[in-house]
Amino acid sequence: MDLTSKVNRLLAEFAGRIGLPSLSLDEEGMASLLFDEQVGVTLLLLAERERLLLEADVAGIDVLGEGIFRQLASFNRHWHRFDLHFGFDELTGKVQLYAQILAAQLTLECFKATLGQTGSTTPSSGQRLLP
Repeated sequence: MDLTSKVNRLLAEFAGRIGLPSLSLDEEGMASLLFDEQVGVTLLLLAERERLLLEADVAGIDVLGEGIFRQLASFNRHWHRFDLHFGFDELTGKVQLYAQILAAQLTLECFKATLGQTGSTTPSSGQRLLP
């Protein structure tokens, strides 16, 4: 089974367990979830690197202030302890939290645990990522 099929099977199982009608990667290998009507998580399959990347929107820079960059950089020095790191999306003005799952470790339990690390709880909707 190729990696895209494996991820789509996992996403379908996840969607079924939490009551979403469906969830799958689009033709670009992306999908998105919305948690509590405010926390967006984008899933991106990096097939050539054999991993699934999770990008969670934390907050807008207007909310956090520019001083947050120093704190984020400090946290990123310890990414190996948490398997997480922060970044900034200049297009949306949002601070993001990134996590990744290696294909060899991709199970439903691992996926749910990694989602939990991003601060996401119960999805309020699942949808394809809009252009």
